[in-house]
Amino acid sequence: MSQSKKISFAAATLLVLCAAYAGLTWQQKQSAGRALQEAESARVYVTDFGDVTGIAIENGDARLDFVEDNGTWYYAQDRDCPIRQTTLTNLADQLAALPATRKLENADELASYGLADPKIRFEITTGQQTPATLLIGNQVKAAGSSDIDQAPEEYYACISGGSQVYTIDSSLAETAGKGLYDFIQTESLPTVSGADIRDIAITKEETTSHFVKKEVDGQGNIAWYRDAADTEANRLPDNSQLNNLAQAVSGLSIRSCVNYNATDEELGSYGLETPVMTLTWTCRKDGKDITTTLLIGSMNPEGTGYYVKLKDSKAVNLAGKENVDKVLNAEY
Repeated sequence: MSQSKKISFAAATLLVLCAAYAGLTWQQKQSAGRALQEAESARVYVTDFGDVTGIAIENGDARLDFVEDNGTWYYAQDRDCPIRQTTLTNLADQLAALPATRKLENADELASYGLADPKIRFEITTGQQTPATLLIGNQVKAAGSSDIDQAPEEYYACISGGSQVYTIDSSLAETAGKGLYDFIQTESLPTVSGADIRDIAITKEETTSHFVKKEVDGQGNIAWYRDAADTEANRLPDNSQLNNLAQAVSGLSIRSCVNYNATDEELGSYGLETPVMTLTWTCRKDGKDITTTLLIGSMNPEGTGYYVKLKDSKAVNLAGKENVDKVLNAEY
């Protein structure tokens, strides 16, 4: 066989193999698609609502009410409360089409499943339908066992007024155990490195110290100056202390909110009426200067963090003890 014929034969063989592979891949995709459709059609749902516009969570004597208005979720009792939108949106989607892990056939009376007078209730309001209440009862016990610790993380559930009982996963029971502050959007500090910080002012024990960082040549070398004046007389002989302080400041973060709307009277109980330290820093981020002022108050009773507040905010937050201590104890 000539060389040209060998090449032609190899090319033809390759085309056949490619076509066969493409056909096999197409068949696999079709099979996978059919399997997904069959699995979805076999899935059982506890709820089948339209857009959810209201959610009330009851857990014993505790109750939280949330309402949706023009695409935004609010805490019904106080619309100024900063609600974390993704949390409520995801919860609304879950309640609108809640999948069951199992549908009980020939179920016993609701009392057998803790559904006659359940502790946990989700009142669900939609735009087009009468409000419905999802009841969540006892945790499902493992088959052949009375030990709840061996049970799968599932709970019995039903719609109020109905008799059909389902089992669902534990996520809604866990949600019902949360308080308002688990749904609040916590404030945050700029995410920067110490090198991004170019200006720091510290007020501690009624004394204010102010430092500014400047580049001193075209090589990126910097110097720190006291009193925010970049004169040679104010230049610090050693950058290490201010670099360490800037690094400590960049490590500050807000862990949680403890009071989203503190009054002036309440600030005193957090040590924020007369802060231990008031810290202001300016950083360069995305081509813009961002200035932040943080008031640092007293340590929380557990000793795990300090109460802090952004200057123009009503919210009192908690910052981790270790990172705050680095700032409070820094030398400059």
